[in-house]
Amino acid sequence: MKTAFISRSYEYREQYDAAIAHVVVVLRRMNMEGIDFVRRYSFGEGQAREMMAATLQSIRQADVLIAEVSEKVIGVGIEIGYAAALGKPIMYLRKADAPFSTTVGGLATIAIVYDNPQDLADKLIEALHSLDKETK
Repeated sequence: MKTAFISRSYEYREQYDAAIAHVVVVLRRMNMEGIDFVRRYSFGEGQAREMMAATLQSIRQADVLIAEVSEKVIGVGIEIGYAAALGKPIMYLRKADAPFSTTVGGLATIAIVYDNPQDLADKLIEALHSLDKETK
């Protein structure tokens, strides 16, 4: 089963939970596992090294990185950069009213700009089909 590492803000997690829930459902329908690191793991303040080791390992093992970048967050940028260095496909997700990031836009394989969680799900299905064709 292919896996997708879902990169998103811990600080803004509740604001994007509905969108990410739709992403996870779409991935399941496409026979992929969505690794929502923010929800799967919990680290304390003194566990920064352990958190980053687990993050980097999860990205290495993933087939694709899906990043919700509606909020500018350093950690998400680091995860995107690491995935790019590994040659992983990167899917960029942002709400229509969020500013464009030239840095992330320059690394993304596919960009999805969405209005609401259902719109995101619809566009993600199409993008995953497109990505699947590109990587075969």
